[in-house]
Amino acid sequence: MPPKKRKIILLTAGGTGGHFFPAIALAEELAKNLELEVHISTDNRCKKYLTNDINIKSHIVDLYINLRGIINKLKIPFSIYLSLIKAFILIKKLKPKLIIGFGGYPSFPLMFIGQLLSIPTIVYEQNSFFGKSNKFFTKKAILIALAYKSTQNLPTNYSDKIVITGDFVRDKIKNLPEKSSFSNKPFNLLVFGGSQGAKIFSSLVPEAIKILLTKYPETEIRIVQQVLENDKERVKKAYDNLKIQSTISDFFHDIYKQYENSHLVIARAGATTIAELTQIGLPAIFIPLPSSADDHQYYNAKSLQDSNCSWYYRQEEVTAEVLADKLHSLIDTPTIIKEASLNLLKRKTDGTKHLANTVLKIIT
Repeated sequence: MPPKKRKIILLTAGGTGGHFFPAIALAEELAKNLELEVHISTDNRCKKYLTNDINIKSHIVDLYINLRGIINKLKIPFSIYLSLIKAFILIKKLKPKLIIGFGGYPSFPLMFIGQLLSIPTIVYEQNSFFGKSNKFFTKKAILIALAYKSTQNLPTNYSDKIVITGDFVRDKIKNLPEKSSFSNKPFNLLVFGGSQGAKIFSSLVPEAIKILLTKYPETEIRIVQQVLENDKERVKKAYDNLKIQSTISDFFHDIYKQYENSHLVIARAGATTIAELTQIGLPAIFIPLPSSADDHQYYNAKSLQDSNCSWYYRQEEVTAEVLADKLHSLIDTPTIIKEASLNLLKRKTDGTKHLANTVLKIIT
């Protein structure tokens, strides 16, 4: 008797790690079922995240829209057309039973062709503000999966399709122990700006640390910071001059190890970052990206501060002095961080398992 043919599930995500990593988290969970064959399609910007430890069949369907300059704008129709052709060829080759999109325009080609060919589709929104790309596909989608129960900008006429799954977190982070102590010396501060980096952190944080140590010289602190490539030498020198231990890199492929060793984070407020910090109860000072689509990072950060899980500052409002004073208050009173950690853990969910189980019911 020939072996039973596995059902193919195709996930599509790209643009930033914020879209890509939740897709990987779900792919890992789905791949545990031997009856499924899981594929993921991404774009060239996320190709670098397809490391050897990710044992998921991958494909590149690139769509990059650059609105700067008339020449780039003229290229957009051709780029969209080419991506749609590639999406059509891939879907015809794989014949997936289901396509799951994670928002952002790189997911557009496969979701569009999938719905055109009447293949069942699911949209997943990881932010607390429903994105434009996902909204485009809600009418024909069989399911709308949400990380946040209070998601804003949500179409009201598709309530029968909505399922609240919670966050999607990769296995390596799921397996980390929950945070319990925040008073160890030195105090370990992790600073990163998401997969795209955050140039403002390269000046703001070193200046804040200098003020902190000037006003409170007894502070013992160690810094792990992600910076842009051309800022690495300058930031490293700034910390060396302050005689504090620092680790500087343009990207941490082992971010889960950095989480394990940290007491507090300074970061952007992307949904993936929040999901991962929530998983282990690691509080953060969020500085939302001002240019995030529909200001969704602000809504993400505000949701956590309103629940006493973390803190946030608008980028245009925060100063090095303000940040230094906030760091001191938290380092000096670790019980505040501990309380925020416990509140974070109350929000902890296992969205990957929830949606994976739902997918199995749909395709069987």
